[in-house]
Amino acid sequence: MKNLILTLLMIFSVMGTWAQVPQFSSKNFVGWVYNNPALDLNASNILANRITLYTTSLGLKQTLTSPPFDTYAGQSLDMSVIWVTDQWTNSNFVMSKVELTAALVDENSVTVDSVTWVPTSLGRFNYVDMTLNVSRSVHNGRLRFAAWKADVKSCGAVRQIEIASTLRGDVNNDGEISVADVNAIINVILDGTDNAELMARADVNRDGEVTVADVNQVVDVILK
Repeated sequence: MKNLILTLLMIFSVMGTWAQVPQFSSKNFVGWVYNNPALDLNASNILANRITLYTTSLGLKQTLTSPPFDTYAGQSLDMSVIWVTDQWTNSNFVMSKVELTAALVDENSVTVDSVTWVPTSLGRFNYVDMTLNVSRSVHNGRLRFAAWKADVKSCGAVRQIEIASTLRGDVNNDGEISVADVNAIINVILDGTDNAELMARADVNRDGEVTVADVNQVVDVILK
């Protein structure tokens, strides 16, 4: 029965590797869009902290948006952002206004997941870790960064965004979700393991144990 299930899954499997998640930094900004028409998105302006995110006096909400990239259900996007606040010593500066929001939006610009970093302390350079999760319905997305509450007196500048993607359900850690991951979970269930890292990856639904429920989650992703 086990071999029959694995054979059927192999026939219907459609998973493959995904496109590289776009990075943004002073050295690489190809394909990203900064919606301030008065300023070019280039290395010079990034390093000078001119790629600022805030709402202008005319109501323009300045954002930084990545090019489209492939996404898969179960994918997590882990981001390290350098968020520069040049005006943090200004007497008019309001720390709560420089909250940084990252969002995953679909091909229709509908927000799928978002996270907001709320500072409790600030310096000129702030190193912010953010994670976004990809839902089942999204296959092509973009990243959007904004500071919705900021004004010109409290704006921040994005210096760098480094992004790593992982797949929940990639039990054998080969970069994709496939029948091999189903097999790995079944082996853990039947034979057990002393490998804590493998156990953590096999616990796909994060309920603290490895069961048929984890197999079902991986199968669901494969057959989506």
